[in-house]
Amino acid sequence: MFDIIIRSAMQRKVRTILTISGIALGIFALVVMGAMSENFNQTFDKSMSLTSDKVRVFAESGMFGAGLTNDKVSDVKRVPGVKDAYGMLMMTFDDDQFGMSGKQVIGVAPEKSAKILYPVELKSGRFLEAGDTYQTVIGTSIAGEYDLQVGSKLELHEKNFTVVGELEYTGSFYDSTAAIPLDTAQDVYNVGDTLSVILTAPEDGTDVELLAKMIELNVKGTSTLSPTELQEEAGQSLLILSVITISSALLAAIIGGLSVMNTMLMSVTERTREFGVLKAMGAETKDILMITLGESALMGIVGGVFGIGAGGVAVYLLNSWLETKGIILFTITPRLLLVAMLFAIVIGMIAGLYPAYRATRMSPMEALRHG
Repeated sequence: MFDIIIRSAMQRKVRTILTISGIALGIFALVVMGAMSENFNQTFDKSMSLTSDKVRVFAESGMFGAGLTNDKVSDVKRVPGVKDAYGMLMMTFDDDQFGMSGKQVIGVAPEKSAKILYPVELKSGRFLEAGDTYQTVIGTSIAGEYDLQVGSKLELHEKNFTVVGELEYTGSFYDSTAAIPLDTAQDVYNVGDTLSVILTAPEDGTDVELLAKMIELNVKGTSTLSPTELQEEAGQSLLILSVITISSALLAAIIGGLSVMNTMLMSVTERTREFGVLKAMGAETKDILMITLGESALMGIVGGVFGIGAGGVAVYLLNSWLETKGIILFTITPRLLLVAMLFAIVIGMIAGLYPAYRATRMSPMEALRHG
């Protein structure tokens, strides 16, 4: 039976190639857009795993609202159940005005830098220390993009900072971060004593969700995000992003499936007499069904392989280019490859169902009289 499927596909080379190309294009789009979605999800998961024990305290009007200052750190520390709290100022790089690359400058109290960046370890150098002013600890993406190492100079907002440490690669937002002393950050960016967020470490055994509510009740003008709430909010945003990116790719893949259906319907019409001969020779309905579905599934498999291959090459080239700008935007995972391959096969077989049904409905005598 397999040889009949192969022979039939090869007899209509141009049509088969065009059909496979349609599927391959859809799967190509699915791989590229899916790789972007996978990268966002992985970065978020790793970032969450590194900060999953902390409550985030914001100004009541939100992260970019006024009202969160250095004084609020002391107020948060006085809340029962709080082990420690430390303010952070978060700004984007000067050459990343729209925040697309994710590169950020974080101002932290130098003596707290090891705790704030924990559990990330150093690849080289040291963390910030008390007394530092124009020193910085950078992530691996920043080091790679600007060709920096310990002792190099990094210009931030027209000021030169000396690199004193480089963080190990984490696959999280830390890789695109440059940490500088908080007082220096507030001065350089001219924001007074404003903070973006206060990270709060709970005492051992403290209910983190309850602690978040306690902080809101006890520290006026603040709102909080517990790890669970942050994960839910970010998860919803990621879901929306995934739906947008994947839906466009699925549309392209479905169009490829329609080309399979068109090809198979034409094939069934042209092979009416062939199917009649097969039935007259004793072929059962299920045999005709398997031949037709097998041919559409084969085109789905071949299209899937080409689409995955082309998508993989495109992702590699795009990541290589973006890496020079300190950005990794795509991640191909085994899950994505499996989904893409299964989708190619399924879309091919679904598109072949109606043509297969048409083929099985033919009576041997009518089919033999055809053509």
